[in-house]
Amino acid sequence: MARKHDKLMKDMPELTPEEMKAIGEIELGPSRHEQFLNAHYKKLIVATLAVMLLAAAVIIYSTYRMRQEAEASGILLQALGVANPSLPEKGIDRAKLETIIHDYPGTQAVETAELLRGMQLVEGGEEKEGIEVLQKVALKADEPFLRLRAQAYMAGHHMRAGDNEKASELWQAVNRAGDSPYRALALLSLGDLAQKAGDEAEARSYYTQIAEQCPASPLQGAAQQRLLILGVDAPEPVPPPEPQQKDGQGKNDLLFPGIGSPLN
Repeated sequence: MARKHDKLMKDMPELTPEEMKAIGEIELGPSRHEQFLNAHYKKLIVATLAVMLLAAAVIIYSTYRMRQEAEASGILLQALGVANPSLPEKGIDRAKLETIIHDYPGTQAVETAELLRGMQLVEGGEEKEGIEVLQKVALKADEPFLRLRAQAYMAGHHMRAGDNEKASELWQAVNRAGDSPYRALALLSLGDLAQKAGDEAEARSYYTQIAEQCPASPLQGAAQQRLLILGVDAPEPVPPPEPQQKDGQGKNDLLFPGIGSPLN
């Protein structure tokens, strides 16, 4: 055994002084990875806990928002009477709309509730407040359909009230929005307003656009009827003809029927 050791020592190359110095400078101890963990393990634990807490908060908030959306949608259906179709028709439940607006802010049902509330206010005679609510929906609603519905309702209201200028502005906005369920109605109404103003060419243009831009609209028939009567003078009432008297009949015949008539 000693011979093998001596032989191994003889076979090993001799080290230079520089190599011996380098070997002496080798530092024994934990690796850099271990040193990093030892120096920052507290920070790593805190960071891990923070990530876990953040993930938990996101899950909790998402669950809460989903519950809020579901509850608000359910109350909206109740307000419309959809949830209880067997109940007698009582119109939209305004109290439930108020509940959605005040207790479920930020949900998608709020904008629909605001739209219905504005329409209810106008129908109930509170026109100023109702129009303000509808204008807010038309300007700020995230859902394009709700914005157009608010504009179309206000346009129809102003049109019925005789405020053709405001009605025209709103119908133009609905038309500029492009394809929508209200575009054909906007074109038809704009044509009616132009015809009322005496501009037959503009009215014909609007009626014709319904066939071109809204081919599937049920208002096609109404537009065609308006095109047929466009430019035709409205019939004037004619007084009924006076009753003609037969020969041999005088004033007594009118007062006493039968007098002066030939006997059978």
